[in-house]
Amino acid sequence: MSTVLSIGELARASGLSVSALRFYDKSGVLTPHVVDPRTGYRWYADRHVDAAVLVAAMRRVGMPVKEMASVLSGTDAHGLLDRHLGRLERGLDDARHELTRIHRLLDAPAARECTIVLRTTDLLTAFGSVRFAADADSQFPVLRGCLLETDHNVLRLVTTDRYRLAVGTVAVLEPPDEPISAVVPCTFLDDAAGLLGRHDTVTVVVGVDSVTLRCGAEQLTTRLVDGAFPDHRSLSPLDRGIEHTFSSADLRALLADAGDRVDLGVLESGEIVVGSPATERPARFHVQVNAGFLLEAVDALPGEQLTFQVGGPITPLAIRPRSVHTSDPASAYSLLMPLQPVALT
Repeated sequence: MSTVLSIGELARASGLSVSALRFYDKSGVLTPHVVDPRTGYRWYADRHVDAAVLVAAMRRVGMPVKEMASVLSGTDAHGLLDRHLGRLERGLDDARHELTRIHRLLDAPAARECTIVLRTTDLLTAFGSVRFAADADSQFPVLRGCLLETDHNVLRLVTTDRYRLAVGTVAVLEPPDEPISAVVPCTFLDDAAGLLGRHDTVTVVVGVDSVTLRCGAEQLTTRLVDGAFPDHRSLSPLDRGIEHTFSSADLRALLADAGDRVDLGVLESGEIVVGSPATERPARFHVQVNAGFLLEAVDALPGEQLTFQVGGPITPLAIRPRSVHTSDPASAYSLLMPLQPVALT
């Protein structure tokens, strides 16, 4: 037998106030079981408790009233909830951007700009060496962006999709008064190629929430990308590990027919052999990486000789031009995360 609840009893059971229950009745979301025609007093069935609890939960996350009724009726309930979550996430992104901007304004009340001057060819070359490691389809804006940061008289460009990381460097002609660290969309630097190609030098102006590239009377501006960029410094290949140098041309030939993954066998002699997971040679250990990622890194790095550096089967593979030393903080390099090993046959 169904239990009849007063409006006060339903309020206590659901966490909704009496006035809220009256509102959801008038809105067509939660209609009472019966209304006394003389007093207007609302009575509810015990089945209303679960519905009222759902309404209270949707109310806490700001669900629109019209959509509440559809959820309770079972009309695309999960789809409505997912779309509302998407709205909340976009609103959170907007709020995060504004709060980040407020922090910057508090830290730099005078909205002071920092500028550096670079050779345009150096900037284009450095960006070309790191562009491949950004993820154009990532839901996280920083993974679609390029970190610009100064280190003494060097501008470092960094991109990552969390499976690989690429670092390029540019000598700074005129260093900034204060260190710079900003993330810009990779598409902004893509679009700037034409502008940079028409000039010898570029002035990079980093403001509170924007970056501007100035070449003579021409300029391009973009907003900074919000979010914390992954800590690339902790992955910097400063420990020498095991190193071996390859010809870029030989590497491309070896990788041309590779499958989805390529195997790096580290021999007892310290030699690193590039092959496939089926390669049978006595080795201290093997490192397996994505073959396509490795080929992109080889193509992006300059120089005819590339040095591979590995520290173990589950540590990142570092690749850098032969002439660049890992002890140099301005070194350019790429890192590839190792794949889960497969059995070698």
